[in-house]
Amino acid sequence: MIIDLIHQALVAHGFSKVQDNDTTGFYVRENGTAIRFAVLHRLDELMNPGDLNAVINQSAPEAFATDPAFRKNCDLICIHHLNKLVEFKNHEEQIFEIEEDPHFYKKYVLYYSDTEIEAIKGLDFAKLNELISDKAQFNIYKNEPTAATKYSAAAKIFIKLPFLALDINKVELVPLRLQIEEAVAEADLIKTYGTVQKHGQINVEDLIKELINDELANLQN
Repeated sequence: MIIDLIHQALVAHGFSKVQDNDTTGFYVRENGTAIRFAVLHRLDELMNPGDLNAVINQSAPEAFATDPAFRKNCDLICIHHLNKLVEFKNHEEQIFEIEEDPHFYKKYVLYYSDTEIEAIKGLDFAKLNELISDKAQFNIYKNEPTAATKYSAAAKIFIKLPFLALDINKVELVPLRLQIEEAVAEADLIKTYGTVQKHGQINVEDLIKELINDELANLQN
């Protein structure tokens, strides 16, 4: 499920799969003279970075292995399954060791649980992208970031794989003046706002005097 979603994400970002085997897919994206590689690897068991590099190097297509850009300009995306997210604490150091290893590839370890898989069941990458752009869902996630929800699972993919581009929903901006006037009306401060507009850029003393007079008049009423 996760493997397929990331495959869709790579294709959506212009990558083409060149070769794959039971655990690893090799991708390339060419744009004129610019070339970038990606490797999508199912990491069944966590291993030290050196061994991981060796596994990828040995299984890479010859066209990749002989290209100087492969090791310098390649994203290695490792997908690792956890039965429960709480298990992450037991493997945190190993995961960080892989991600921080500077040799050969830029590495990402996207770990996931059965609960997260269930949450995003039925979503393709297009729907995932649409979901992550939903501000209402984001606000819910922001208040409860540790809850296992469809949005939290989607957010992890984009957080863990920062090279993925977000589709930002464009909205029509409401002029600031109208926003202020609406807020003033809701707070029942129309008269005070009018006073500020009248004196705000003329005479501060006159402004203060009129505000005080208005407040005294309200008290008398």
